[in-house]
Amino acid sequence: MNKNILIKGILLLVVIALLSIGLTGCGGTYPTYPTTGTVYLKIYGWDYYNLYMDSILIGWSKPSGTYLITPDVSIGNHFFQAYDTKGSYWGYDSATQYIRPGVNYVYLYPY
Repeated sequence: MNKNILIKGILLLVVIALLSIGLTGCGGTYPTYPTTGTVYLKIYGWDYYNLYMDSILIGWSKPSGTYLITPDVSIGNHFFQAYDTKGSYWGYDSATQYIRPGVNYVYLYPY
């Protein structure tokens, strides 16, 4: 009788251990995937420009150069624009670009 109780007890412990591992997982760390990228906007021209990303003003009256928009731009397509401060007749360019994790460069030529 004692042998039978001992076997049932061990079997019950094994079942509980397997269920606890199966229901909670083995633990450990899982990789996290980045959801943002860093964007540098390069403007080529001879004047001053208002800069937009997704129709939101991000820079006002900026000369030609390279600008860090933000290190936390969400991954996906974004629309970038550069308008000459005197009006789009004097200079305008736009680009739609897919932003990936890491560093991204967007080039605009608003001549």
